Amino acid sequence: MSCSDIYSDLPHGGEGGIILLARFSFILRDNRSWLFLSCSFFAMGYLLSFNALSRDPELFKLLEEAAIPFLRELGELVFSDNLLTGSLILFAHNLAASLQIILLGFILGIPALFSALANGSLLGAFVARMAQEGIMPLQFLLVGIMPHGIFELPAFFISAALGLKMGYHIVFPLPGRGRRATLGHILLEIRDCVPFIALLLAIAALLEVFVTPGLVRAFLQQPF
Repeated sequence: MSCSDIYSDLPHGGEGGIILLARFSFILRDNRSWLFLSCSFFAMGYLLSFNALSRDPELFKLLEEAAIPFLRELGELVFSDNLLTGSLILFAHNLAASLQIILLGFILGIPALFSALANGSLLGAFVARMAQEGIMPLQFLLVGIMPHGIFELPAFFISAALGLKMGYHIVFPLPGRGRRATLGHILLEIRDCVPFIALLLAIAALLEVFVTPGLVRAFLQQPF
């Protein structure tokens, strides 16, 4: 009996949180290769972006034209109003992005692949800019990214992993299953993962709005 068969035999009705958590844990173990792949694409994007921008700072101009206006607009929406409202806006944005990554996986997993590379590239560009401005990147990441990133990044990696898996198995069904049964199995996994993805993103949004800005301000006031 395969891991997929074992998962299918688990209860899928109106169970309590313990069974939901057990199924979620099983999904993570069963899909660890897809999680590793999504982390690898993210790391690849980070390394490529960091190396390219470290060698040619002029590339920052292209990145600013492509990504900065959108990020600035989102930041204004999140931080210009009541902080709780800003948290809800950030949560809704990140959850919609995660669901899009997952559900568009049927396009051969390409959106999930691109998203992993793009998000890694943004982080690599950010770190490269910090280094060029004389700000210690590692320390800044610890105070500016890590507090909310420890919740947001796992949610992103799980979403990308599910998108990649869907794209692959639409072409190559699970062993012993047809394409329809394979898609049904993956949709069940998605259904069981989404509540935990949402929980992780909700915690991350609260931390990013209420905690991270204060940590960043305190860090930037230190002498370098």
